[in-house]
Amino acid sequence: MNILTALTENESVVKNANDPERKAIALAWLFHLVGDIHQPLHTAQLFTAEYPQGDKGGNEICVRVTQAGQPMDLHRFWDGVITSSSNLTRLRNEATALRTRQEFQRSQLTELASTDFQAWPKESYEIATKIAYRSGGPIGIPKGGIIDCMVATAPIFPAGYVANASRIADRRMILAGCRLAHLLTRLLGN
Repeated sequence: MNILTALTENESVVKNANDPERKAIALAWLFHLVGDIHQPLHTAQLFTAEYPQGDKGGNEICVRVTQAGQPMDLHRFWDGVITSSSNLTRLRNEATALRTRQEFQRSQLTELASTDFQAWPKESYEIATKIAYRSGGPIGIPKGGIIDCMVATAPIFPAGYVANASRIADRRMILAGCRLAHLLTRLLGN
């Protein structure tokens, strides 16, 4: 079972189940899964000599945003760059601002041509392998078996990495929202 299987199964429950509670749970899972599939490090894992068991989607790689910043794992950085707030008013304002940006007008979102679930993780995987994990070389250093990144030598992101990640995250959020809206319209009508 993987995220594609889960998307298909929950879509089927929303379309076909008679039990309202079961449909509501499946609908909540669709919201969650559509968002998750657009986070690049949810679709990839690095295997190297430093990570023979894999890096768990960036969870084992320690990095820093700034010299004075606390070390954090790469996965947490990408989760945070996508949304670092639980304040609903702030999130609503950010979403409104994103929707009005010229580069996020529907005609500019060429990825929306594909409504098939299969294409979505491929986009995220490409971003993970070409950008999230690399920017002129490997990003970060191994956690070394500790729970949190307290590695004093965790490297700082290369120049431009954070701005590029933020730009990508904004686009991934818009795509996830558009795709979720399309999916809900198809499943629930209007």
